[in-house]
Amino acid sequence: MKTHFYFKRLIPRLFLILLVGGIALSSGGCKSKKKLAQEAAAKEYADRVASAIAELEAILNDDGAMPISEQERRLNDIKSQNLNDARVNDLIKQVEAKIAAQKEALRQQQLEEKKKKEAAKEKTYGYVDEYFVQIANAKSVEEANARIAEAMKLFASPDVPVLIIISKVGSEVDYDKPTTIEKYLNYLKDTKNYNNRVQNVEFDGYGQIVSLELIKN
Repeated sequence: MKTHFYFKRLIPRLFLILLVGGIALSSGGCKSKKKLAQEAAAKEYADRVASAIAELEAILNDDGAMPISEQERRLNDIKSQNLNDARVNDLIKQVEAKIAAQKEALRQQQLEEKKKKEAAKEKTYGYVDEYFVQIANAKSVEEANARIAEAMKLFASPDVPVLIIISKVGSEVDYDKPTTIEKYLNYLKDTKNYNNRVQNVEFDGYGQIVSLELIKN
């Protein structure tokens, strides 16, 4: 009877011990999983930071082989990750400065090339300008008419259009009222003033001018 009574009292205690132990094990398991998740997240972040630093340093050390568009694409990809790392942020600023300097250098190069092309055009069409200067500076009507007759041989007809650019901002161009070459040459004779220069000339298959574009000096 005593043994039976002892077991009846022991069973609830064993159940309580097992219950408490189970809770402890369960709690320990949850803590372990949480710690592992934190460690994994920390490693992933560290890997992303290291990758970003390597990428940014590669852009900074590039000697010109990487196009500006590719540099910008990689930079924007890194910035979109919002890593909020001091080293990454510093490198981002350096890369932005490098890209800005490259763009400015490219813009200056394009301006120089444009100026060279325009200068080459002016040199090529200089003989047309020279006729206009001679007509405007003629000492008499007879001399001006003689120069006009010579100049007209350059053009396909007296009605060849003459366009005069009065302002040019980027790709936007404003023209003066259109005229013809015959009218323009007589205008030079009457005003004795040529304050334009040849900007563009179009020729036909016989080498005669069919369109003339001038720009104000």
